[in-house]
Amino acid sequence: MNVFKVLIYTLLLTISHTAFASECLNIKVTKPIKVDDKTGLLQSLKFEQVKLLHKDKSGICLPTRDTYILSFSEGIPFIATRLKGHTPEITLFEKGKNYYALIKFYAGNKLQVLKGYQIINSELYALPNFTLSSNVSNISIDEGVISVKNTKLVEEHSIDSVTLYNFDLSGVSVKH
Repeated sequence: MNVFKVLIYTLLLTISHTAFASECLNIKVTKPIKVDDKTGLLQSLKFEQVKLLHKDKSGICLPTRDTYILSFSEGIPFIATRLKGHTPEITLFEKGKNYYALIKFYAGNKLQVLKGYQIINSELYALPNFTLSSNVSNISIDEGVISVKNTKLVEEHSIDSVTLYNFDLSGVSVKH
C-alpha cells in the first residue's frame, strides 16, 4: 500500500512540474519604473521593467537576475536595454538638443550603478564610457550634474568622498 502511495505522489509531482514548465518560459512584468521626467517626453514614452523566467537545474521556475527595460514604439513593446541588477529608476532630460535617459539600479548590497543612454525616437542607445557606481547607494542627478558618493576604509576609519560628473555623447567626465 505504501509503495502505491509513493508512486501516486511521484506521478502527481511529475505532472505538476510539467505544467509549470510550460508556464515558465514567459516574460514577467514586475512593476512600473519610477521616472523623473524633466523633458515632457514621458507623454510619448513608456517604460516597464520585466524579468525573464527560466527553469533552474532542479526544475523550479525562477526569474533571471537581470532586469530588462521594456519600451514601446507605436504601442509595440521591445527590450530597450538589459541591466545586471534590479529596482531601476530613470531620469529623463534634455541637454544640448539631445535627450538622455540616466538609469540608476542596484547591483547587490549597497552598490548602486548609473548608466547613461541617448534617446532617439523611443530607443535607448548606450553612451560610451558611461557607468558610475556608488558603494553606499548614493547617486544623485541635479540639473545635468551627477553626484556620486563612495566610502573607503583606510586603517579602520571610513572616508567619504563625493565626486561630481558632467556628461555628453562621448561619456562622463569629472567636473572641475
